Amino acid sequence: MRLKAKQRFLFGLFVGLGMFYWCALSFRYNPYPFLIPLIALLVALCYAVLFYLLLFWQSLLYRVPALWLSSYIHPFGFDWFVPDAFFAYSFFRVDKLSFLIILCALALLLERHLSPLYARIFAGVLLLSSLQMPRATLPLKDITPISTHINQADKWSNAELKLNIDANFARINEAIGKHQKAVILPETAFPIALNKSSLILPLLQLSQQITIVAGALYEEGNTIYNSTYIFDKGRYSYAHKVILAPFGESMPFPDFIANALDRFFFGAEVFKLGHATHFTDTHTSALAFRPLVCYEGTSAKAYKDSPPYLVVLSNNAWFVPSIEPFLQRTLLKYYARRFHKTIIHSTNQSPAYILSPTLFGDQIFQ
Repeated sequence: MRLKAKQRFLFGLFVGLGMFYWCALSFRYNPYPFLIPLIALLVALCYAVLFYLLLFWQSLLYRVPALWLSSYIHPFGFDWFVPDAFFAYSFFRVDKLSFLIILCALALLLERHLSPLYARIFAGVLLLSSLQMPRATLPLKDITPISTHINQADKWSNAELKLNIDANFARINEAIGKHQKAVILPETAFPIALNKSSLILPLLQLSQQITIVAGALYEEGNTIYNSTYIFDKGRYSYAHKVILAPFGESMPFPDFIANALDRFFFGAEVFKLGHATHFTDTHTSALAFRPLVCYEGTSAKAYKDSPPYLVVLSNNAWFVPSIEPFLQRTLLKYYARRFHKTIIHSTNQSPAYILSPTLFGDQIFQ
């Protein structure tokens, strides 16, 4: 908050580069990997401009509300810059009011025109008022989120397809052998249009013994959906992804620009990636939950009016090795605490886990 005005652009540039350089790593898997440095720089420049405005005046009366409002500012719809999310694993509350109180307390400690003693006392009172007594949540039993370890280069390989599908069925049978109620596989665990596949029948048969939640594609006409399939008691349903990741899955521009960029990066014959207009809550014999796919699990919109449990499926192979899995878990924990939800997260190329709505009680599945 005391950063000199002339340093604000450079500070924002390093924040953007340090936190979000990994956004460019997905270009390793398209025909233009040489664009990685340029994309990382463009992302960093967005946050350089943002911090140039957030820190425009050096007055704390300006910077405190500006920093508080920063978590509502999402360049091109990318909403991973949430400063209050860094308190997800702290003893502080994670609501917006508590974040404002913490900023005010820090401002009091930095203000030079106030009595140091009174400023520290008042700041201490404010910080104490935003503390939350730590509690633990009882572990969620008989639910197994799976962590897979498939390189993105092998994810869509025809040579690896059968091996990966066989491994999925082996994990399902292993969970049945352990008398689990539900097994959860990551995003695109079945990297095919599952609704047009003969795999539906064996999955339905296995669902008589266990609830199966798995990520796969859904094809309808020339539109492909990134979807969650739910198999339970011999029946299945699906939920399409609602919030597409900007640039990775949708271009946040007018159609004539977005279509031109799609043709440039993916070719003229590319399938259109569709999305649902609303979230789908599902009730199974194991639990009732809202299924979410990767990016939308880190969006506040996904948590409004949702059941107590959310199942998030991710494929982090696009971005590893990087800090992306750490940021993702921090955001998920933040939303779990903020909205008092339990999040069950199945991933590829990072650990799976169940996040409790309290500070303690998380479960990790390697």
